[in-house]
Amino acid sequence: MERNVKDRKLTGYPVLYLARHGETDYNLNKIFQGASDIPLNKTGLRQAEALRQILRDVPLTRAFISPLQRARKTAGIVLKDRHLPEKVESRLIEINFGAWEGTPEAQVKKVWMEDYMDYRNNMSEFHPENGEAAIDAQKRAGEWWEEVSGEHNIEGEHILVVAHQSLNAVLACYVTGIRLEMAWENFKTKPGEVIRIVPGPLPQVTRLLPEID
Repeated sequence: MERNVKDRKLTGYPVLYLARHGETDYNLNKIFQGASDIPLNKTGLRQAEALRQILRDVPLTRAFISPLQRARKTAGIVLKDRHLPEKVESRLIEINFGAWEGTPEAQVKKVWMEDYMDYRNNMSEFHPENGEAAIDAQKRAGEWWEEVSGEHNIEGEHILVVAHQSLNAVLACYVTGIRLEMAWENFKTKPGEVIRIVPGPLPQVTRLLPEID
């Protein structure tokens, strides 16, 4: 999916913060979870608290949240005591990994080696068995971004997304114009990490990673 930035004004974009939810037991044990609704573990709760501190002084104006509970719980902690519009956005749900969901990474590598290599090395070709192609996930996330960034008087806004590693990576590729096959090279994140993007003809990307004891 190609952006239509060249056909639009290159001013007036919001600053975008793509936050990955805190850790789950699936993350800890290297199990694919995708669209499965897995809760945060104790470490994930602490990461969400640390993320709240990192974003404490950011003048967030709106938040969009994946419908999965690990993202909603993270967002609830991050946005505690903030009074800003929040929306649960279905287009920000994690990629559905189909047959991979609930399967340890080591087993996925053995059973679906070719697809696994696409996942790690070329997301533009990735389509797990009975799941969602990465390019389709990017399309839905990109449509969301076009709606939000195309609104009037958007310049100066600071928009938070609380979602997932793969979804955030494909969305970051879309926003910055980086090729989808380079998603992990540029946008792989740890639980609780944030990718901050200032869009435009020369996008600026920085990272914020919470530290916990």
